[in-house]
Amino acid sequence: MSNGTPATVRDRVAAEEKPATNGQVVSRPATNGVALPAPKPAAAVRISHVTKSFGRTSVFADINFTVARGELVEITGPSGAGKTTLLRLIHGQLRPTRGQVWVGGQGLHRWWRRGLGRIHREVAFIYQEQRLLPRLNALENLVYALMLVDPTVPYARIRRRALEALEAFGLASRRKAYPSQLSAGERQRVAVARALASRPRVILADEPLAAIDDQNAKLVKRMLEEAAASGTTVIVATHKPTFQAGRVLRLPEGELLVRRGGAKEAGGAQPLWRRLVPQNGGNGHNGNGHNGSNGHNVANGHNVANGHNGQVAIASAGLNGHTARNGKNGHGPQARRRTARTGISLGRRFVALLGNSFRLVVLGGLRSWRRDLRLTAPGLGSMAMLLVLIGVLAMVGLAVANVAAYEASQASVVRVYLASDATDQAVSSLETRLVTDPRIGSVTYVSAEQALKEANSRPGLESLGSLSSSNPFPASFDVNVRSVNQVAAVAAGVVGDPAVDATYPTSYDPDTYSRLRHLAIIIGAVGAGLLLVFAIVAYAVSANSVRAVAVARKDEVMITRLLGARGWMLRGPFVMEGLMTGALAGALAGAAAGGAWLLASRFAAATYAQVLPGVGLTSMRYVVAAVIVAGILLGALTATLGFRRYRV
Repeated sequence: MSNGTPATVRDRVAAEEKPATNGQVVSRPATNGVALPAPKPAAAVRISHVTKSFGRTSVFADINFTVARGELVEITGPSGAGKTTLLRLIHGQLRPTRGQVWVGGQGLHRWWRRGLGRIHREVAFIYQEQRLLPRLNALENLVYALMLVDPTVPYARIRRRALEALEAFGLASRRKAYPSQLSAGERQRVAVARALASRPRVILADEPLAAIDDQNAKLVKRMLEEAAASGTTVIVATHKPTFQAGRVLRLPEGELLVRRGGAKEAGGAQPLWRRLVPQNGGNGHNGNGHNGSNGHNVANGHNVANGHNGQVAIASAGLNGHTARNGKNGHGPQARRRTARTGISLGRRFVALLGNSFRLVVLGGLRSWRRDLRLTAPGLGSMAMLLVLIGVLAMVGLAVANVAAYEASQASVVRVYLASDATDQAVSSLETRLVTDPRIGSVTYVSAEQALKEANSRPGLESLGSLSSSNPFPASFDVNVRSVNQVAAVAAGVVGDPAVDATYPTSYDPDTYSRLRHLAIIIGAVGAGLLLVFAIVAYAVSANSVRAVAVARKDEVMITRLLGARGWMLRGPFVMEGLMTGALAGALAGAAAGGAWLLASRFAAATYAQVLPGVGLTSMRYVVAAVIVAGILLGALTATLGFRRYRV
């Protein structure tokens, strides 16, 4: 070599710079001159010995099937052969009776299937019946689905991607039309656009061309084929082979067919398919031996697979305009997702998450609450009436508490009667002992003249002073005990003191205190029982209202779950509806309770009788606020628990 470069290095560089020929990518030799085979691509979907039965009815038995990444495969067969059932198994909607189903390395055949929501987000399902959300227009259906898949993408980018998908299917002018205003073909195109716009790893299409005309069928067909060309695994269920698929699985026999060449018109001399694997064949030939993405099949009609290195040269781009995909250069689905997020910083993702969460939970819940107001009206009225009763009961409870507090304050005052012959020194000694007692709050001396004047001011006692020429009321100490429970001990402690009247030492009456305690216990128990009954009834009524709304929207909930919504995305709008219902019921109940208080105040002023003693304007404000808060908490609690029970 004139340039001094070793031959092995020169040959390796030349081999690396040699362009692909005939649509194939040339493998690069190793440094020792031996070509290294490319690693086999990981399977996107693998079905091993799967049997599915509904009761005693068997749909299919012992199906073995492997689909590589970026492969387009068709599942054919007559009606009732199990095509839709097999797609639902791959999507995780059903579990097989026997066998294993693996999607992206995750087993969907297990009883405890973790991460099923992630599967729904990465595996898009194009339903034969479209399953669009009826309360959202065409554009909102796509935007909503994209927010469920990845809420960290800015809303402007999500909306732009949704508009581009609708424009690609010629539906830009119909973006504000609701599903009920769209034809069957338009709904089908919206469903396909929704699936492709999310850029999933796998697309499952159940009869995607059944409800559309030939022109739009060609468009949908081309879009799905281009999605496969851009690296998305596409599995289509059809009655007969229609797409440029590399392989076909025929049900219910489980026969796996491979395309020998390009598509020909029906009735041509050359057969389009040949039998590849019998029904009970192993999976050693399915997608990883001599067919699939690295065998002899044509994956999408435009790209020729290489049987030696497992690499695919892509000639046409997918929906998002990206070009070539190589099996080893890292431009797979995960890299494509990272590319989609290029330029979005962590801070912007967090802000986008907050914004999209607000749209999904708060705005979505408010819109659903407004539309479901007819369904929630009975529960709203019942909850408001129960909250009114709770508010009135709270006002009565405050009045009783004020009366009880007044009586307790009066009961805590013990009058210690002084003996008529008590000396000043004995009275002073008794006063000192009472003042220094930590159980006593205050001690007030009441002279005999003050006692007579106080008795004359009370109805029924003024005649006692006229029965005798002398003052019948002795001097006394009014002792204010800190706790009602300590009154008996204080009263017993002054008995026998030289300054205390031995005949009638104090005003303490044990029966009076016992009756007061019993009355307080009874009133508290009755009030607590009534509050508990009202709370249980309010919860039952509001929970039934939430379940009625959930049942009325069960189709929407099911579609949202199948689109891959996370738990908070499902529960959040219902909790928001419960909050709004509870807040409105609490506001109505607070207004009614305030009106009742105003009527009671006017009645008390007119009759000079205290209807609600001690319940003033400040107390009434607290009652109204408490009723509103109780309604909000009750609505949120019933919405959360009611929706949880409905899901279970």
